Amino acid sequence: MKPQIAKELIKSITERGWIEKDGVYYTPAQAAEMGITSVKAKKTRGKNLIKTGDIHDERNIRNKANQKDFFMKLMEIELQIDIWPEFYFSTKREFRFDYAIPEHKIGIEQNGGIWSKGNSGHSSGTGIQRDMDKSSLAASLGWRVISRSPEQMMTSETIELIKSALKIFN
Repeated sequence: MKPQIAKELIKSITERGWIEKDGVYYTPAQAAEMGITSVKAKKTRGKNLIKTGDIHDERNIRNKANQKDFFMKLMEIELQIDIWPEFYFSTKREFRFDYAIPEHKIGIEQNGGIWSKGNSGHSSGTGIQRDMDKSSLAASLGWRVISRSPEQMMTSETIELIKSALKIFN
């Protein structure tokens, strides 16, 4: 059976009350005879996560576990530091840095909106205001932010900027 047809079939029978248990689908009558009840877990989309705005924030832990890119590898090799991707730095707003070095409160932003020819939320009036709010909140919480364009991210200049920021804390 083709995967698309299988998906449609499963959708159809579940809409008609069939119940799945351990990969087997039962009619409502069979399920009732067997004492199987349908308990669908409601998707919470992160509502029950612990949100601390630091390395103990479950959103940050999840992002770190799921994302590993070349920039993170480069920083690990060149500077022997642990970079966190998509790092939520506050509980006040849902703001996050593209990358962060939380133990030194350094945020690294890759600003690409100006190259996307107006197709970015960052280049609109409200997007610019939101970015300004984010920068102000980060500064008020003691974060230093390094902003780079996509072309600048993998350069020795970026590595030197991060080294300089790290020296301030050592």
